[in-house]
Amino acid sequence: MTRQPLFRDSGEGDQREDAYSGPFGFLIGGITGFERHELAEQYLTAANLLVESIRKQQVADYEIAYPVLFLYRHALEVLIKFLIGSESNHHRLDALADDLVRFARDKHGERVPSWIVGRLREIARIDPTSEAFRYGEDRYEPKARRPVPHETYVRVAELNGVINELYAALKRAADVAHKRSSNIGQ
Repeated sequence: MTRQPLFRDSGEGDQREDAYSGPFGFLIGGITGFERHELAEQYLTAANLLVESIRKQQVADYEIAYPVLFLYRHALEVLIKFLIGSESNHHRLDALADDLVRFARDKHGERVPSWIVGRLREIARIDPTSEAFRYGEDRYEPKARRPVPHETYVRVAELNGVINELYAALKRAADVAHKRSSNIGQ
């Protein structure tokens, strides 16, 4: 069996008629690079598809709990960074919530609704640095690794509804903020 590299230049055999015909593959980087808001949307879509597979009883909820939680959290983090124009390398959701509040106030004279900040802080309490949902513990803590609090329960349907509502609100804000900034340049 000839082994081709997994990551290679696309070739003639990789062409297809549309997104739903084969061969299936990913064209990443270069001129196909994604904006942060598009990446955030991909993480949200992936999490929603996993939740749908739980609803359809194609997979047990406990088998994909951490991937669902990570994908939802990461979608929010990436979208917030896009919204506020942050090039920050940190993953602290509580700090990003503070940055969002300052951005809305200083750049647009607006207040971020308290329910949005509250939800972001709620997620940050469980996974402050984007490590807990990836590894089951906060590995960035300098003194000691901190596990996810023992037996913390999350109802899948509520998680799905809240995250999608939160994401939609942040997406609307991002659309407004970027529309305003593009109008300023005209």
